[in-house]
Amino acid sequence: MKLQVAIDRKSLTETEQLVRSLNGVADIIEFGTSLIKDFGFNDVSKLAQLARHSRVLYDIKTVDEGAYEFHSGFYYGADYLTVMGSASPATIALCYEETNAVQHMMIDLTDVPENQVAKIDTFDNAVYLVHHNNDLGTKIDAPEMVANFHQLHPKVKHIAVAGGIDLDNAQRLRKQGIAEIVIVGGKISSAMFAEGAARSFREILK
Repeated sequence: MKLQVAIDRKSLTETEQLVRSLNGVADIIEFGTSLIKDFGFNDVSKLAQLARHSRVLYDIKTVDEGAYEFHSGFYYGADYLTVMGSASPATIALCYEETNAVQHMMIDLTDVPENQVAKIDTFDNAVYLVHHNNDLGTKIDAPEMVANFHQLHPKVKHIAVAGGIDLDNAQRLRKQGIAEIVIVGGKISSAMFAEGAARSFREILK
């Protein structure tokens, strides 16, 4: 089970410090949407180059211009890019076509109704992100959320989960054994000792 650490709402200096401390500890280092919007691919890619022992995800949340945005994101050093599940199936298909054998498309299913998910659950190599919307201000039961998705979409091979994941949720997800990637944000990136926090999650998930 892989640990993905999301870095959001940080300065470039703070982000650099986090990338250096998380390099090789997190399986995937996520440069969150706020970083992409605040600083752009050019500045973010310079920091991504520091993650020599982790994979890199840019959370670009593509909704249109799929081929262009994915081509650009991969050019600037991403191993993973995100497209919104609410995007047109045609856009998602273009993103998938732009993704080669060593790259990864992650489909963010935040607030996507089931009838839409059913139209896009056929991309064999895509990672489907079961993502609780933190703006709702409610707690989640991550394993239950993953189990429900897996039951409805048994042919999906790669599942990630995000949204308020703590150590308890991580432990339950590891025991459940369905999700491939567990995404943790502030519990690590805003911790006083981010590397230590990441290692605590890593120990649970390995």
